Amino acid sequence: MKRIIFLLFLAYEFKADLVLEITESASKPVKIAILEKNSNSLSGQEIINVISNDLKRTGEFKVLGMDELLSIPMNESEVIQRDWLLLDVDSIIFVEVQNEDNNLDIAYSIFDISYNETEDKRRVLGLPDSLRQSSHYVSDGIYKYFYGIEGISSTKLMYVTRNSDTHKLIISDADGFNEQVLLKSNNSIISPAWSTDAKEIAYVSFENNRAQVFTQNLATGKRNLVLSSKSSVSSPAWSPDNKDLAFTSTKDGNSEIYTINLKSKKITRLTENLAIDTEPAWSPDGKNIIFTSDRSGSPQIYEINVRSKLKRRLTTEGNYNARASYLGKNEIIFVHRSNINFNIAKLDLGSRTLEVLTSTKNDESPCIAPNGNVIIYSTKDGNLSYLAGINISSKVSFKLPALYGELKEPAWSPFLR
Repeated sequence: MKRIIFLLFLAYEFKADLVLEITESASKPVKIAILEKNSNSLSGQEIINVISNDLKRTGEFKVLGMDELLSIPMNESEVIQRDWLLLDVDSIIFVEVQNEDNNLDIAYSIFDISYNETEDKRRVLGLPDSLRQSSHYVSDGIYKYFYGIEGISSTKLMYVTRNSDTHKLIISDADGFNEQVLLKSNNSIISPAWSTDAKEIAYVSFENNRAQVFTQNLATGKRNLVLSSKSSVSSPAWSPDNKDLAFTSTKDGNSEIYTINLKSKKITRLTENLAIDTEPAWSPDGKNIIFTSDRSGSPQIYEINVRSKLKRRLTTEGNYNARASYLGKNEIIFVHRSNINFNIAKLDLGSRTLEVLTSTKNDESPCIAPNGNVIIYSTKDGNLSYLAGINISSKVSFKLPALYGELKEPAWSPFLR
């Protein structure tokens, strides 16, 4: 049972531009330890470090450090149950690194302390130079085992940063590492959006002194100009089949909702009203679009059928409701104000139950994780914009302040594997 502990100080581990801070943890987090099985390799310790950080960031796990353990088994047969019961540990995660032909696979098992036996065994097939991403997949598997919900450590975030007059469109891992700058401009970049297959993105750029909608292939970096206008253009949103974009434009004199077919470039106007209609988002089945309109005197959420163009009002509570997205078939997420503060809220379209999810004061631009259980949004502290988040089921809250400048316009990728 003798084990030599390696303390790794990996320089790049401290270079993430997004540093997640848990502001409210779960009331009773799952308590675990993560150990490498039958070895003490450098790659194994690096993998454990990534997994530990992933699970800690959820606010729903308590991961014990080596200095907190009463005994350190090399494998399941060496587990002394009483030592772990004294620490009130739920499970031990044993990780095993398997490196063949430069493909690093990770096998892991979940050892239940109360039953004193292995409850689950899994293996993540890796790719060359993909240690962090493979580790994220392990984290997601562990999360799903304990909570029954897909984990999101292996997903990506897209957001806009502004530092002085420099605007950047950036994609990073969900933990803030592996930043890729997709566009750098002295002019504004707004409304980034992922295609549903995560192969392309869309956004609005003002780099040529006019509003332009671009799509960009993430594998090749190739950009395609979809729409260019001297009028206002914003909020491109991919249809579920990735064949169309919905968007807002004032090209006909008033702010209306349109769709454009990406192949034919045919534009279809959906709304016709003297009010301001903006911020479209597609339903999961592609049959409807929700949008913000002030046609009733204040900003409220409406839904329109793409084919029939029949409309209905969805929100009735509060004097401001905007920037909505579907959360499955029967719920929507949006920015809500009833008195003074702007918060993120959830509305059940069947029961009409409205739930305010956040306690910050100036919230905007909510986006939903692909597991439907975590929301990231932009908020403000004075004049500084940063990202914050809330776990719907556990009520864990967190923030992701930037090291430099401001963060805004977050967009969460679909699942990548």
